Amino acid sequence: MSIIPIFISGLLISLQFFTAPIHAITGNKAAETRQKSVKAKSDTTKTEQKEIYSNKESMLHISKEKDSWFFLIPDSLLQRPILTVTRFTATPAGIGTYGGEEIANQVVYFELSPDKSRLFLKSNVLYNHADSLDAIDKAVHNTSQDPIITAFKVEKKIKNAYRINVTHFLLAENCFSVPQRYKLAFHATNPVEGASYVERVHSYPINTEIRTVRTYNCSGQVPAARIAGTVSVGLNTSFVLLPKVPMRARIFDPRVGYFTDDYYAFSDDQQRVKLKRFVTRYRLEPKDEDIEKMKRGELVEPKKPIVYYIDPATPKKWRPYLIEGVKDWNKAFEKAGFKNAITAKEWPENDTTMSLEDARFSVIRYLASDIPNAYGPQVHDPRSGEIIESHVGWYHNVMSLVHDWYMIQASNVDPQARTMKFTDELMGQLIRFVSSHEIGHTLGLRHNFGSSSTVPVEKLRYKTWVKEHGHTPSIMDYARFNYVAQPEDNMAQSDLFPRVNDYDCWAIEWGYKPVFEATDSESDRYFMDKITTRRLAENPRLWWGDGEGYGLDPRCQTEDLGDDAVLASEYGIKNLKGIIGKLPEWTYWGDDSNGSNLTEMYSQLFNQFRRYCGHVRRYLSGTYYNKKTVNEAGNKFTMTPRAKEKSVLPFFDRHIFNEPTWLTNPSYIQRIYKSPAETYSILTGIMSPLVSDATLSSLNANYPIEEYLPELQGMLFKELGNQGNVSKYRRELQRVYVYSLSKFFNGNKTGLGTDATAYVLHSLQELQKKLQTATHQSGIDTITKAHYTQLADEINRTLTVR
Repeated sequence: MSIIPIFISGLLISLQFFTAPIHAITGNKAAETRQKSVKAKSDTTKTEQKEIYSNKESMLHISKEKDSWFFLIPDSLLQRPILTVTRFTATPAGIGTYGGEEIANQVVYFELSPDKSRLFLKSNVLYNHADSLDAIDKAVHNTSQDPIITAFKVEKKIKNAYRINVTHFLLAENCFSVPQRYKLAFHATNPVEGASYVERVHSYPINTEIRTVRTYNCSGQVPAARIAGTVSVGLNTSFVLLPKVPMRARIFDPRVGYFTDDYYAFSDDQQRVKLKRFVTRYRLEPKDEDIEKMKRGELVEPKKPIVYYIDPATPKKWRPYLIEGVKDWNKAFEKAGFKNAITAKEWPENDTTMSLEDARFSVIRYLASDIPNAYGPQVHDPRSGEIIESHVGWYHNVMSLVHDWYMIQASNVDPQARTMKFTDELMGQLIRFVSSHEIGHTLGLRHNFGSSSTVPVEKLRYKTWVKEHGHTPSIMDYARFNYVAQPEDNMAQSDLFPRVNDYDCWAIEWGYKPVFEATDSESDRYFMDKITTRRLAENPRLWWGDGEGYGLDPRCQTEDLGDDAVLASEYGIKNLKGIIGKLPEWTYWGDDSNGSNLTEMYSQLFNQFRRYCGHVRRYLSGTYYNKKTVNEAGNKFTMTPRAKEKSVLPFFDRHIFNEPTWLTNPSYIQRIYKSPAETYSILTGIMSPLVSDATLSSLNANYPIEEYLPELQGMLFKELGNQGNVSKYRRELQRVYVYSLSKFFNGNKTGLGTDATAYVLHSLQELQKKLQTATHQSGIDTITKAHYTQLADEINRTLTVR
């Protein structure tokens, strides 16, 4: 049965090849687009029909004569930086990449050859830069030769423009075709001769759009390749003219989380080269007549608001929620002095002058994918960081991800979460929050994984406090839902969700509020530095905790809440215990006769439990990292407080070292596993980082190894002290402990070793003695004796010199 739809899909690809129209359009209005037929002589003096589409406002003019394409490049375009963005417009099923996704971008420019016979298309590699008035600019130029992508013969000069034949270029395998990494991914090789074509070329006042279909031989396992031995993909490359004068860059401050770009700046006055690092942001400016109003503190509308369009492939019922997720950022832009700064609209499907691939438009692209994800990229001017556009990738199956998050984290307090299919309103609100998060990335913002750590855990249970402040100061954190709240707290559903909040408003204010007193980037930096220092001192909720660039700060974690991982996790586990027994009832839906929903959600619940344990474990050997300028007092690095490090093992003793039977043996466990013991490997995996090489090597003075290991060993081997039998579950944990210490010692015993190596040796020797003694004790069962004998033998093998 599966052959039929695959065959039809392949048939449609073939039909597209034979019937797709080939045409060129220029101009920015349908009414301005018209066909002109004229007679002209070709190089062979034969009179032929030309199809010319032109408009005086076009960035460049395009013509087509039979199978040849020509561009007319005006003088004014030479040396102008042009941003190119290449995207898939259509892809074969099964390659994991989708129509609308960006695959390459770079800046290029046209340059006339010295003899004026050719036009070079060059890549603008911005690595070094100097002011053209400085003498060192000559040296920078001599060491910054831009590569030539291709050279075009100048067919003729028409007034102040150069006519070039671009036929070969449009379909050549170059930096505007499918990148090699994608070809390797789906095993595409060389192009199929005659099976690629130009679909259309559109030119507008500041951009030109080139759309092609490429066909490759393919030996991969994607359906099209298995049937036909080839794959066809659609591509669109946008050539967008960048501003003559770059936007003023805002210099990056490591205390506020923005994406950045950089280059090395040279000047005659330097004694060392400086890396200029600046943030990416949209060009948001007040209208000239509103500048004085803005200075007085009045909200003004920007010259050009930020607009996102919703892909018409998006199911209609979800479009309003995506739009609201975009508009939610207006409250943040008001802090920067702008009203109505950002909006979203449905795509005008009847407007033939607009294209979803046109790089002038930012679009939330809806991708028919089983991947449970969404992402928010942006394309910017490398000279200044000005964001030109963004195409958010919205995978259809992201709904399964937010469903599972919400059901596991919130169903104990929200009855609407107790089903496998949410109401459209609930799912819409989940879509809205993800939309806001991804739009934040497109505005330039990075994740703020430390934001949630600024909130006292107990406050998350106070309904009025959460309603006013939200459960996390930033929607750019990975703090999903308020899993701390308990049923008796009567929390409103909206207060379980993250929202655009204090940090987000501050970050947008920092990045987008004009500094009218500044004259250049450096003076702008001077003013912003003072503002940032003051604001962060006034409000701890504005802290940016990276978590990606520096991964040792336990405050900067994903999927966590609050300032106390132990307390927050205790509340989270309490909610999981309230959920686990109800899963058979809550997961039954529709045609799920095999109970796959129950299996999936039990797995999700187990994963959530693992996250809670992981949040606590990160306190061990952690280091707080607070970014500071030279004018701010205090250390950048401080050890995690001793009390927090010491809280780790008691937490694990409560929830891991003693079998959590509520988790391993619910009433339905044998509908999922043969026995509860099959879950033990998951739990030992949660414990094993406590004795990993990384942990043992990095324990700090707050909780040194000579204090940590005896306490851990005492909890894991408490039966040695009370002469009790060891359960199957705890035997698994004890094996992991001994094997991990043995592995650590074997890997570090050469040379002089370290304090950690020495103490691990001491611990193994002491444990070996206790195990050997225990094997001769009466009152313990045979399997416990055999277990002790095995562990003692393993230690002996480790300590024996070979």
